[in-house]
Amino acid sequence: MHFFYLTGGSKLRAQIEILASLQTVDREIKEQTDIKQGLLGDLESKEREIQAKARESESLNTMLAELEKLRAAKDRFFQEEGKKAMDKRMRMNRIKNAKELQALQREIDLMRQANGDLEDELIKIMQQMDGVKAQIQAKESELAALREEWQKQQQTLGNQITGIDQAVNEAASRRQMIAAQITGELISRYEMIFSRRGGTAVVEVSGGICQGCFMNIPPQLSNEIIRSEKVHLCPSCQRILFVKPTAQ
Repeated sequence: MHFFYLTGGSKLRAQIEILASLQTVDREIKEQTDIKQGLLGDLESKEREIQAKARESESLNTMLAELEKLRAAKDRFFQEEGKKAMDKRMRMNRIKNAKELQALQREIDLMRQANGDLEDELIKIMQQMDGVKAQIQAKESELAALREEWQKQQQTLGNQITGIDQAVNEAASRRQMIAAQITGELISRYEMIFSRRGGTAVVEVSGGICQGCFMNIPPQLSNEIIRSEKVHLCPSCQRILFVKPTAQ
């Protein structure tokens, strides 16, 4: 079955014409709402981008803090080993036994080599720290630029959203007045089709073709639509069909 009953000839035709007007308003509301959702998506996307940059900066600062702890620990150990080597060199002046002197010299040489390796490690750590500091500076500059840009965009997008909300509220008031003129059964069917068919529930039949799905309408059905004795749905897309008076 591709129709539902709402009899009354010219009255039914007028109802469907009002329904078409309602659809125009509903499309306006849907379009504005979709634009708003897109703007809100842009806001969320920018916020996520800023948060991601902030997390990158925090991660680098954590890395720098760990490197600083490692550098400080190595430096303390380096200083302690240096003092030990100094003490051993001073002991050499007090030792007269050649064998003991030779053993102490080997200890000093090993400590000097270990301290040299430790010094190389310290240099590498400080080089790493310099690299991380440069990355932090770059990230913080990027973050500052993003936040500055974001503040400007946020105000602009906020104004746009406020304007959309006002337009939707005005359209909703118009919709309420139009919907009050349509019978409950008809508007319920319309709203169901509107939501399922991407915002197009009422379509014209022109040249024997449904302007919603562009499929041919049987001639007998076209004649019944013109008589407006029942509300007819397209056999293909299930949208409400009507024929403009000028076409009749």
